[in-house]
Amino acid sequence: MPFRTFRQAYDYLARFTDYERMSGGRYTSRTYNLRRMRSLLDALEHPECRFDSVHIAGTKGKGSTAIITEALFRAHGWRTGLYTSPHLMHMLERIRIDGQPVRESEFVRAMNRMRPALDRIRPTYFEIMTAAAFLIFAARKVDIAVLEVGLGGRLDATNVVTPRACAIARVGYDHTDKLGKTLARIAAEKAGIIKAGVPAFTSETNPEALGALRRRARKVGSPLVGVARDVRDVGATPAGVAFSWNGRKLRLPVLGEFQAENAALALNLTRWVLGALNPRWVSAALARVRLPARVEIVRRRPTWIVDVAHNPLSMKATLRALGRVPRRRTICVFGASQDKDYAGMMRALDPKVDLWIVTRSSTPRACPPEILEKQTKKTAVRTERVSDAVDLARKLAGPRDLVLVTGSFYVAGEALATPPLGGAP
Repeated sequence: MPFRTFRQAYDYLARFTDYERMSGGRYTSRTYNLRRMRSLLDALEHPECRFDSVHIAGTKGKGSTAIITEALFRAHGWRTGLYTSPHLMHMLERIRIDGQPVRESEFVRAMNRMRPALDRIRPTYFEIMTAAAFLIFAARKVDIAVLEVGLGGRLDATNVVTPRACAIARVGYDHTDKLGKTLARIAAEKAGIIKAGVPAFTSETNPEALGALRRRARKVGSPLVGVARDVRDVGATPAGVAFSWNGRKLRLPVLGEFQAENAALALNLTRWVLGALNPRWVSAALARVRLPARVEIVRRRPTWIVDVAHNPLSMKATLRALGRVPRRRTICVFGASQDKDYAGMMRALDPKVDLWIVTRSSTPRACPPEILEKQTKKTAVRTERVSDAVDLARKLAGPRDLVLVTGSFYVAGEALATPPLGGAP
């Protein structure tokens, strides 16, 4: 029987293995491989071959780079697809056409198209979502799809495309149980998206990680271009970030000077594909960029900032971005997955936090709050639900305080679904 409603398709999808929500899990060729994905795409007559793409990996900044890249292509008149993960509040945030989430009816059609193959192949949740995105992008005849890697790169379900170009943002210690314990090994997994003859761009400057990227590029015969030197004069402004890229002065309306580097990565990527960039359209695109839950101010008086940082590298960047945010004290609503370096994240934030509210998201991977509480000697209050943590922070925060919600995509998403964060700033 075909799916008639989105709920039917959603409930069916929920029966498949979802490594995003599972704790533990071995990173082996049986659990992570491209065989299921290739079999599925064979059955679907290869929708991924019916549009151009760019492919983006990295530990920190890949999501922001993907969002900015899509905005730049769209500003130049291209019909765009954008595939990112995970989502914050609704699963169809992951699949966007021209900046907007696809309709539920489109997703249902894609699931009906895939169902015979899904029953036979039994792919994972992420593989099904990736294939659904490819089907929808092909059906909507996008000019280009911007694809963000889910985990690693080499064995990620998105790594079945031959893109026009690829990019690797900063590499750091994350998913070390799966990708490796050293920057070189983690970078080598990210470098798995680099393909023969396909130009690759990177913002990475760490010698250990950069060496791994260069080795992969040399092995497959791909030009690897660093973009860090293209960014100059980076500085915070009342409205966001100002920077120069190849001598051109640009602005982004987002917190965090590190976003200038992500913008440079996106600019190099789009310029390669387009051949040239229109300065006026670039400025207009950047001015409209919104990066949900990336050091995002969602309310004021008190200031509420929601951020999806979930590793120490990202948390240190978040901390730098908060340096210019005025506040009397800082209350941090924090929750993390138990397979993340929650201790490292809390160590990075601890000197600037006056009160911790530690909590857990609804995902099975969530670290128990009583474990998080032990990571600080400062005052920490435990709650068992993110909604309770948000409600407690609302009661405790004064109008001149800052409430930072961070540590996990899941915590950020559940907070954004909780009053008072559902309204406008």
